[in-house]
Amino acid sequence: MQGNAKYTTIAAWASAVARALRASGIDPESVFEEAGLSLTEIESEPDSRIAIEKMTLFWQAVESTTESLAFGLTVGRYAYPMHFRSLGLLMMTSETLAQAFERLPDYYALVSNSASIKLQRTPQLIGFTITPLNGVEISEMAIDAFFATLMHHGELMIGHSNFIQAVELIRETPKDVRPWQTCFNSPVSFEQTANCLWMDRNMLERATVMADPSQALKNEQAVRQYLEKMQALSWREKTSQVIHAMLVDGEASLFKAAQIYNLSERTLSRYLKSEGTSFRTILQEKRKELAHYYLLNSDLSITQVADKLGYSSLSNFTRVFHLWYGVSPSLYRLRV
Repeated sequence: MQGNAKYTTIAAWASAVARALRASGIDPESVFEEAGLSLTEIESEPDSRIAIEKMTLFWQAVESTTESLAFGLTVGRYAYPMHFRSLGLLMMTSETLAQAFERLPDYYALVSNSASIKLQRTPQLIGFTITPLNGVEISEMAIDAFFATLMHHGELMIGHSNFIQAVELIRETPKDVRPWQTCFNSPVSFEQTANCLWMDRNMLERATVMADPSQALKNEQAVRQYLEKMQALSWREKTSQVIHAMLVDGEASLFKAAQIYNLSERTLSRYLKSEGTSFRTILQEKRKELAHYYLLNSDLSITQVADKLGYSSLSNFTRVFHLWYGVSPSLYRLRV
């Protein structure tokens, strides 16, 4: 299913959607066919990967069939940990639910490598934030489903979902906000700058998940083995994905990229050299790709684009951009 797709998501999401559709009295077969997906194949291989473009088409088909903008919230109830084998194991790897959520960003590719996942922390709260990578389209329903799934997985572990304190979503405010408020049983705000699930830190730290460290180690090993199998990509491709995620913050470095894959900078550089490339080369390629995206799809000023891509000055960005496209960024925006 993955083929040569750069950005993918775990097929278990589609299986969960199928269960939710059946529970709503809808035959999922036609919905899958509309997106060019095989329900039989996906249900037999929930650990396989689906190209994010197909998954986004699939969510669009789901919205059209159900006539519900909030259907993603329903999917959370059918995303069982046992079907998300590696994700379920990861959630059970730590001693407390707080530790489970703390570790999840390190394994964001288990869910999808098309978004950046980070934690925000205050003395009282932990904020689980999902930021779609620029230039990669992710359905708003997919974000709803993921947050609802995190809530239900946590509920299965500690017996309640009172740890959810607030939800912030990028999506436009729907005409009826009650499905979101009912699902999370907490304040939900729309049209925010980020998708964030805010959770009670003390409650999560008191919630014991697993006390057997040997089993936790086995679970984490299983997760790592799955990641290795899933990421059967070249080091060039893996590094390109990591750089894309890091440029969400305007900062990308060889050190950070190597750290993500538990490698030394020297080792990652050696792997890339064996494939005929380098971190610097891939970084420039990704900056070129994102510069094109920002200039065509955002209202950011040229200076803001330069900052977002990690250039120290506007003149440096303009000089490099001219080498890429033969014109200045401002003229490129006008022409294209």
